[in-house]
Amino acid sequence: MREAGAGDALSFRELFDAHAEALRRYARRFVRSREVAEELVQEVFFRLWRAWDTVDRGPNIRAYLYVATRSRALNHLKRERSEARMHAHVFPRGIDSDEPALPPDADRSLETDDVARAIQRVLDAMPPRQREVAGLRLGRQLSTAAIARQLGISPRTVEVHIARTTKALREQLPALLADRRISRGD
Repeated sequence: MREAGAGDALSFRELFDAHAEALRRYARRFVRSREVAEELVQEVFFRLWRAWDTVDRGPNIRAYLYVATRSRALNHLKRERSEARMHAHVFPRGIDSDEPALPPDADRSLETDDVARAIQRVLDAMPPRQREVAGLRLGRQLSTAAIARQLGISPRTVEVHIARTTKALREQLPALLADRRISRGD
């Protein structure tokens, strides 16, 4: 903010003070988490500040803030649903939980073992913190906010680690699984 004029910084601060708390409450109705709502609103204001010189600060700025907050919240929920689907696909019931899985047939068992080994290989190649976040998300199915609290990092940092993990799995798993099938003669 030092780079901006004092008037711009003051205007921005007044806008933040006037709307941030209401936007947090609004975001929380979507994401059901105080920590995530806080992160989303911070992101909205951060992006607004970066574009401050080009933003129309007229009477529609309030509507812009609410639309931007809703958009961030919906994107967050979409990302979480996508991660949950990936988790359900990658870790069939019983692999990472205490509940017994239904008895699989022999082919299914081999495939599940291959997938689990391939995932573990990808995770083993990750930096320690990213591997830790991935383990908490994939293995224990903790939420972003719960992982952030447990590790003492921001929810946004958790999301970055999860996004990197997802990308690594998408990029590396197909080749690893194809190699395993070839080596088994499938």
